[in-house]
Amino acid sequence: MSSRKLIMLGRVFRTGFVNLFRNAWLTIAATVVMVVALSIILLAVVLNMTANNAIDELALDLKAEIYLNDNVSEDAVAQFRSGLAQLDFVVGTDYISPEDAKRSLTETFKDDQPELIEVFVLADNGEGDALPASIRVTVDDLERMPEVKDYAETSEYAGIVEEVSLGKDDSSAQETIDKAAAGQKYVNTGSIIAAGVLSLVAIMIIFNTIRMAIYTRRDEIRIMKLIGATPDYIRAPFLIEASLYGVLAGLISSGVVYSLVFFYGGRLSNAAEFAQTYAFFTQPRIIIVMTACAIMTGVLIGSFSSMLAMEKHLKLKHW
Repeated sequence: MSSRKLIMLGRVFRTGFVNLFRNAWLTIAATVVMVVALSIILLAVVLNMTANNAIDELALDLKAEIYLNDNVSEDAVAQFRSGLAQLDFVVGTDYISPEDAKRSLTETFKDDQPELIEVFVLADNGEGDALPASIRVTVDDLERMPEVKDYAETSEYAGIVEEVSLGKDDSSAQETIDKAAAGQKYVNTGSIIAAGVLSLVAIMIIFNTIRMAIYTRRDEIRIMKLIGATPDYIRAPFLIEASLYGVLAGLISSGVVYSLVFFYGGRLSNAAEFAQTYAFFTQPRIIIVMTACAIMTGVLIGSFSSMLAMEKHLKLKHW
């Protein structure tokens, strides 16, 4: 690149920086609105992943219970569990012996002995084994849980499987997951609407800021035309000025969002539902990517506003 072009580029950037501070109040207003819009977008990304991870963690509490027939051999049970483990959405199979089931039930109703006795009477099969052995299956995709039932009820395992109870019968866990999914939907919808509205407000403010800058510098622009300045040379400072709004807003919004992530995430990172989200967003690579995306989004909003204002008010199209 020739020294002449470097000098011109330096002048363009210097003019853009100077223009940034000529209308201080409009600059502050445009930057603040864009900071809020970008912060909402970044928070929506964080909250969306948090909800997804929380739902995945809660889904592990919903297990399919496969009750086995009496007197099934250990080899048959091992073969059946091996087949279940090969399903790509199954993350675990636990064998629950009648003794383990009885112990768990006793622990559950330890404070209500009459109800415990009633449960054992209802479950008694007449042969002294009140509770059957079972296999508890954990999946990572609730939508595919019915496939566990279909697999267990094939004719191949008719002599092994007595009954299959899907995890969706656990109403409390399912209700929690449904609430988390509904909350995720509202967060996404609300974030999109709020970010869209604030982005439009930021575009309008930057549009008027650039329009006022063009009006303020109209004599200077006229002189530049007379001495032979190209349209691109005249446009560049306004484009740089608007882009700088996006750079400042991107840096500030990233700082705000990551302050919240480190402040609240550090306190919630011990909970399994939030540990994965906190570990992901605190990686240096992810911090850099999130900051870069915020800056790029801000620059795009600023550049778009600037080009709209120049198209309408700079009048260089036919020059």
